[in-house]
Amino acid sequence: MLAFHARLRSRLPLALLVLSLSGLSLSGLGCNLKRMAVNQTAKVLKAGAPALEREWDYDLAAVAIPANVKVIESFLLSADNNRDLLELAAKVYTSFGLIVLEDRLERMKDEESERALKTRARAREMYLRGHRYGLRLMDTYVDHFSDAFKKGREALKKKLAEVTKEQVHGLIWTAMPLASAINLGRDDVGLIALLPKVRAVIDRALELDGSYYNAAPHMMIGAMLGGVGKMFGGDAKKAREHFEKALSMTQRKFMLIHVMYAKTLAVQTQDRKLFETLLREVIKTPLSIYPEQKLANVTAKRKAKRLLARVEELF
Repeated sequence: MLAFHARLRSRLPLALLVLSLSGLSLSGLGCNLKRMAVNQTAKVLKAGAPALEREWDYDLAAVAIPANVKVIESFLLSADNNRDLLELAAKVYTSFGLIVLEDRLERMKDEESERALKTRARAREMYLRGHRYGLRLMDTYVDHFSDAFKKGREALKKKLAEVTKEQVHGLIWTAMPLASAINLGRDDVGLIALLPKVRAVIDRALELDGSYYNAAPHMMIGAMLGGVGKMFGGDAKKAREHFEKALSMTQRKFMLIHVMYAKTLAVQTQDRKLFETLLREVIKTPLSIYPEQKLANVTAKRKAKRLLARVEELF
């Protein structure tokens, strides 16, 4: 046994020398091992993400989502360019804004109360955090994508031309949270000025894969064209085409499309019949129609009921 320890001690300096010559230190080795462990964990987290999307209990999900935010960010501290983690961070912040904070805001009777204004500002900030993670994700695919986004639209278009179909998820999780932030911050001129860039990103996503994430590109373009009048760049006919395409591609199972269709185009064109038809379809459709997206559909049902309750105010 003593002889064994003597041989081990004699070999330790050699092992340390090898690590030194290879450019590694013990602390560096520890960091690399930690990064490897986090990268493996990221795969597990991504594989488990559908569990939340399948949740039908809104209150449970509303507690779980903010908890997931910090878990994902804690892992990003050790692997800041991990694509799975960046995508999850963008998605979970978007979910936090839409499913938790906007739901809370919609339940407030006075939209101009101090509490409502703080909730609106908080939701907007969560969306912007999601957008920033989306940009970081795109930077792992296209060099200096986020720099181009900050510059003019032409610089952005050049970078968008480099994006492939396999990277569409990065485009959606860059554009969707920013579009949501703009919708909540219509009094923010700086945010409004970003709309052309959001449209450029969505247009590229549509070119590459219009079916991604329940036809998100079609739904988003429909909302952008249907939510404003012609004077501000709206186009009711094209908006309707995109919404109908989204409904067709999803077999009318992803009911947030119905809600977006109703609250933008139907309200903008004052089509009460379309508004009520879409929202009543959401309410009567069972969650079993799309088990993989129960949480999104639960959220859609909550929104639909509140919108229908405001029909006399909106029309």
